[in-house]
Amino acid sequence: MANNFLAYSLFELFHFSGDIFLEMLIAPIITVFYFVKVKKKPLYFSLFLLTYSIADLINFFDQQSYNETVYFICNGLFMLSYVFLLLEIVKTVSLRQVLKKFPIHFVVLTLLNVYIMYVMVTIISPIMFETNHLIVVQIIEQTYNVILLAILTMSFFNYILNESNKALLLFCGCLAITFSEFLWIGYFYLSEEMVGLRFVSILLELSAFLLFYFQATVKENNSSRSNSYI
Repeated sequence: MANNFLAYSLFELFHFSGDIFLEMLIAPIITVFYFVKVKKKPLYFSLFLLTYSIADLINFFDQQSYNETVYFICNGLFMLSYVFLLLEIVKTVSLRQVLKKFPIHFVVLTLLNVYIMYVMVTIISPIMFETNHLIVVQIIEQTYNVILLAILTMSFFNYILNESNKALLLFCGCLAITFSEFLWIGYFYLSEEMVGLRFVSILLELSAFLLFYFQATVKENNSSRSNSYI
């Protein structure tokens, strides 16, 4: 009942706002529910939610200033939060087993990631950001994308290795948050007139954090394959 109420309330609250980015409150609200409702809290996953929420709150209260310092702080926090999420995922992923059992999957995903990064470079590199630290900004943007792709890839291998509902929810959440971030690139850097991209991105972000919350409430299935990181 509490989970259904959380989902309904968030969909109503973030139905689509005009110039005020209420979507920046998605992660903080779900994080509060997580710390209140979930008893067993993995360290890295908790740090992911907490760090991401802090960055979102900073952005929410600083929406109109376009301060360069805030940009560096928030993007640094977002990347740190994703690193925490990645560390949480790789705890149950053995790279040795991935290469042994799924070599074709590994090669295909690696090539796909390289292609996606090439596309992102072609989109971001020509953009002349209004900053005195253009190269630093471009490096941050590309590093951000690399971390996202790493999360998506490792969450996929985590699922096919462990085959549990918890791993599936985590993978779906990572898939949603990755596509949400990439759509934001299209909205901010290609055309802010493409409001449909923003709307879909908000729904994906909301779905991602709901999935993260739900997977945190699911107990580990002892019958699922256990693959400790080697």
